[in-house]
Amino acid sequence: MVWLKWLPWKLILRYVARAHGFLDPIALLARLHRFAQPSEVAEPVELLRAGVVLHARGLINSRVIQHNLDWVWPYWVERQFDPKDKAFVPRAFSITHINLTHRNWTAIGLPDCPELPIVDPRGLVTPLFDKWSIDSWILTEDGRSLLPSRSKFSDQQLDLGDSLSVTTKTHQDGISLVTQAEVKPESGVPICRVKIKACADTKAWLIIALRPYNPEGVSFIHKIALSHDRTAWTIDGSQTVKFSAPADHHHVSNYRGGDVYIHLRDLDDESEKKCDVGMITSAALFTMEPGKSREIVASIPLKGDHTIKQLPGALWEENLKNHCKLTIPDQRFQFLYDAALRTMILHSPGDVYPGPYTYKRFWFRDAAFILHGLLCAGMTDRAEKVLDRFPDRQNALGYFHSQDGEWDSNGEALWIMGRFCEIMGKPSGSWVDFVR
Repeated sequence: MVWLKWLPWKLILRYVARAHGFLDPIALLARLHRFAQPSEVAEPVELLRAGVVLHARGLINSRVIQHNLDWVWPYWVERQFDPKDKAFVPRAFSITHINLTHRNWTAIGLPDCPELPIVDPRGLVTPLFDKWSIDSWILTEDGRSLLPSRSKFSDQQLDLGDSLSVTTKTHQDGISLVTQAEVKPESGVPICRVKIKACADTKAWLIIALRPYNPEGVSFIHKIALSHDRTAWTIDGSQTVKFSAPADHHHVSNYRGGDVYIHLRDLDDESEKKCDVGMITSAALFTMEPGKSREIVASIPLKGDHTIKQLPGALWEENLKNHCKLTIPDQRFQFLYDAALRTMILHSPGDVYPGPYTYKRFWFRDAAFILHGLLCAGMTDRAEKVLDRFPDRQNALGYFHSQDGEWDSNGEALWIMGRFCEIMGKPSGSWVDFVR
C-alpha cells in the first residue's frame, strides 16, 4: 500500500470538491493557518476529523429529528427544539443539528474498565459507546403518561458508595419513576444494570423503551428480537438487554410506522422486526397495580476482553488507597472533591481521557492536566501506568502521536514526564528510566 502515498491527494480532493460546488478545502485550510501565530505544527488533523464526525451525525439528526417531532426524543432535543424553551436553538439555516445546550451526561463504571456507560439529565442510559439507549416511561390506563425527557423537573444524584451509580427521580400527577444506573461485575463480566422502580395511583404499565439515539443524536438500530421467554432483547444480532421479569406486552415499530410510543395502544404484540433505515423502536410493557410499586432491572453486558475478579467496593478501595484525602465540614465541596477523584480514575483505564463519550480520545494537552491532578492526589502508580504508554507514541524526530495516528508537539508530553520525575524526587531528564 506504499504506492498510495504517491497519489496526488490534494489535487484529487480539490477536483472532487469543486466538481460538486464546494469550497476548495486545501485553500480554506491555508487561509485558516494565517489566523494563527507561526508554529512548528499546524492544528491537529484529528481535531478536524472529530468535528467532521460530529457534524456528520448532526446532518443525520437534521434529516430525522425535525421531521418527526412527535417522537419521544432525548432531553436535549425536547428542549433545544422547543421555541418556548430558553435552550431553543433556531435552525433555519443550520445544516446540522447537534447537542449544543445539554452536554452534561454522567459516566458510570468500574476502575480500569474501558467501557463507560453514560446517563443523561433525565435518566436516559447509553450503555455501549456511541450506540442506542434505554429509556423508561409510565403509561396509565386513563391516558396519562410520564416521559422523563419531556418533564420540566427531575432530581438526579450521583452516589459514591461501593459502586458509582446515578439515580434519577421524576414525579408527575400521582405517577413516580425512579431509575438507578450502575456497573457491576457478574461472573467477571462488567454489566450495566438499570434498576427501574415505578408507582402510579391507577392501573398502569412500566415501559422499558429501546431508543435509536443517544445524547449526541441518532444511533441506528436495524433489527431487534425478543426472546421466546420474553425476558431479553437481541439487538442487531449481537448486543443484548435482559429483563428481570418477562414482558407482559411487547411492541416494535420501524421508521415508516413511526415511534413505538405513538402506537402503544393500537399495535399488535410483536416479537421482532427489521428496519432498513435503522430507526427501530421497541417497548417492553410490565403491568402495574394501583398504588403498588413495580421494580424491573434491565442488564446489559459490556463488551471487553478483561475479567473483573473483585467486587466494586474492593475495586474502589484498592484504587483509592494512599490517595490524598480531604475532610471538610462543607458537604458540597467534600462531594465535589470525592467525585473528581473517582472521575479521574474512571477516565484513566489505560490511556487517559477527558470524557467518557465524545471526548473519549487521547490528547497530550488534556493528559497534562489530568495526570497533574492524579499526581497531586497521590495517585502516582496510576499516573505511571499512563506514562508507560508514552514512549511508544514518540517517533525518531521527537514528536508524539495520539491514538488516531496524528503527530503532536512534544512539549506537553515532555512537561508531563518532567513533572512526574520532579514529584518522585528524580532529575527531570530521567523519565525514560521510569517508563521502561
